This record gives sequence, structure tokens and C-alpha cells, in this order.
Amino acid sequence: MGLSRLRLVNPRQFPHEDAIQYAAGHTAVLDSAALFPDLASATADLNFLVATSNRSRGQRHTVSTPRQLAQELPAILAWPGTEVGLLFGTERTGLETVDLERAHRICNIPTFGGSGSLNLGQAVLVVVYEIMLGLGAGHSFAFDPTREGARANTSEMERFFEHLREVLLTIGFLRSEQNRHIMGSLKALFHRACLDQREVSILRGILNEVLAHRHRPSKQQNQPTIVDELPG
Repeated sequence: MGLSRLRLVNPRQFPHEDAIQYAAGHTAVLDSAALFPDLASATADLNFLVATSNRSRGQRHTVSTPRQLAQELPAILAWPGTEVGLLFGTERTGLETVDLERAHRICNIPTFGGSGSLNLGQAVLVVVYEIMLGLGAGHSFAFDPTREGARANTSEMERFFEHLREVLLTIGFLRSEQNRHIMGSLKALFHRACLDQREVSILRGILNEVLAHRHRPSKQQNQPTIVDELPG
């Protein structure tokens, strides 16, 4: 998710073969991880600390969801020399009250009904994912129509619809009294798809092939009849 500076406070065992295995090609984060004997030394140079917790423990901090935190971070980072840290507790007990007292902000991940907590790996992923999106650093391989050809214009779409109507009449799908309603539905369908010029060309090619196939002799009719005379 784009964050690479990892600090570990008094880990029971590091490095660990399980951590290397689960790193899935991102062992550079582990290789550059900094180890500290206590939380005080790990956060000494940070001037904005966000602690994650699922319990209020009577604290009077400002509490943000990961999404709210992501929206606030650009303004926080705009201060010169700002060093922000995200603090996560242990898998078993989370953060203690004394740990939360060091924080400028508490980040709480909402859960259904407000009960239950996530394990450490899940909590880290949810928070840093929202931060990545909030900073505009996320990239997806989802289809981006703006990278394709120009969108088909009205004239091209009208020619396509007329072509489609002619083919559907020819193959008997349309009846004259049904044309208006069915063609209206088909036009709405294709308009919702926002076809580009290449896609319209492909569809019209399919329509041409439908007509060609209709007038093409069946392969079965052109094949000679095979008579296999079996003995006895």
C-alpha cells in the first residue's frame, strides 16, 4: 500500500522465517525495518502519532475512522517537518492506556454493531489501504474506457441501430407491431454501455456475419453421403 518504513518495538523474534514467507515479494520492508527496545524510543522523533484502538478507555482524544484519517492526513503532512507514525498494538492485547496517552489521534476501525476487533494484519491493511487512497496513490487494473478509442457519436449509433433492426427483421426476431418497444429497449441497453467506435464496428461485423451465415449453404448439405456396408 505504499508505506515502507516499519518500526518494531521489542519483537519476540526478528527476523522470522514466517514473516519472510508472508512478505510475498516485499521483503525489502523487512530488510529495512528498525528495531527499538521500547515505545518511547520508537516514537521519539515523531511529531504526530496516530494510535489504533477498538476501546475508548476513557480517553478524550479525537477519534477518526481510517477513511476520515486519510482525508485529514494531507493537511497534517502539509506542516513543515511533520513526521507521522501509525501505532499498532500486539496481536493479543492491543495498546495499553499509557500507549494511547502518547498519541495525538486515535484511529478506530468501525465494525458491525460496534463489537469485535480485527487481528493485527487485518487492522494494518485496512488503515494503510484507506491512507493510500486518501493520498491518491492507489492504482487499479480495472478497465478504463478513457484509454480506449473515441466514443461512438450519434450518427454512428443510429446507423448501428438501423443495421440491427434490419437484421432482426430478416431473421424473424422482430415483428412489425413489436418493433417500437423492442428496439427502444435495445437502444437503451446499448446507450447504457456507452460504446466506442471500435465496439460498434465489431457489433456491425457480427450482424453482417449473421446475414451471411443465413444465406450460406449448410455444410451438411454439401457433404457426400457415406454408406458403410457391413459384412453379414
